[in-house]
Amino acid sequence: MDKTLRLAAVAAVALAAVSAFAEPYTRLFKVINPVGECFVRPAGATAFEPAKKDKAYPFGSVVQCGMVGKEESSMALRFSENDGVRLLPGTEVEVIMNEAGSRVVDIKKGLVVTRIGVNTPAGTVMVKTPVGTVVALNGNCKVKVEAVPATPKAQAFNSVELRAEPMSQMKFVGPQFIIPVLKNGFGANILTTADESYTIITDLLGDYQVYVNTGVDPDPDKPVEENEEIQPIKMSTKSALKFWREAAPVGGRRIVSVFATTPSGKGRESFAFAVGSVNVASRTTILFDGATNELAAADSAFPAASPTAAATEDAFGGDDAPASEAAGGDAPAAQETKQSEASSDEGLYDFLF
Repeated sequence: MDKTLRLAAVAAVALAAVSAFAEPYTRLFKVINPVGECFVRPAGATAFEPAKKDKAYPFGSVVQCGMVGKEESSMALRFSENDGVRLLPGTEVEVIMNEAGSRVVDIKKGLVVTRIGVNTPAGTVMVKTPVGTVVALNGNCKVKVEAVPATPKAQAFNSVELRAEPMSQMKFVGPQFIIPVLKNGFGANILTTADESYTIITDLLGDYQVYVNTGVDPDPDKPVEENEEIQPIKMSTKSALKFWREAAPVGGRRIVSVFATTPSGKGRESFAFAVGSVNVASRTTILFDGATNELAAADSAFPAASPTAAATEDAFGGDDAPASEAAGGDAPAAQETKQSEASSDEGLYDFLF
């Protein structure tokens, strides 16, 4: 063979080797450490197949971990040497790459934990939920999704729990709200009806802000101080922020009413706005003895009561069951137990090693 051709062949082989090495971190993602019942439905396929250790799969694939078997199922998905996520038992996600090149883990159900490098640019890895999207990640975070079906007495709703471990942080963007920073153990629980007519954000731990976004841009990059469309609301542990949404009778523009409570459940602030308008109407600072964070049975968990009524009486007109119990979640004591468990998950984030 001509020397030039030999050199060209060697160069082609070397280039192919480099491309194969880089491929899992560009056009593909890699499955690592599958345990138990782990399956992948590759993009374009119609059936699931057992997940293979260290195999790279194309974006657009659906990945799931089962709950059955001697071992609880789990697996990790690697996007780069320093960035990946782990799927816990009973989790199903679709892994896509968006137009901006972000690796998006779209959670259908279950619990995903992240391990994102400190130098990874924001937006490289994102986690999508039925309620909104984690658009920036750094370090070790948890995102848990649960869909609760409708009953004769209650609407269907989606529950999303967010938690950033120590030395970690995340940003969440939802309809008409932004949680700009959860960090260092802080957490939030978001319950939203399937039709998005009602949302409640409960502060599980920490002092942080939630931005109420009155505009049409879901994540404006202008500083809050310069953005008239953003209304900052201060949150503290066990405080809540509630949204009621409905279409205007004329024109159909979405009208949103907002109601903030103190950690004890007392009304703190109330206002309303039309999406896309910077004018906030009917803003009121209130404080009364209604136990606004306490619900009755499940039939009052997501009421059809008007926002005006919610600002003048017990929004859920209930007995003594905490909101989390009525919505099928955990009582405050159980939440505190979860918080202590969250900080002692030894080895949970070691999946990239």
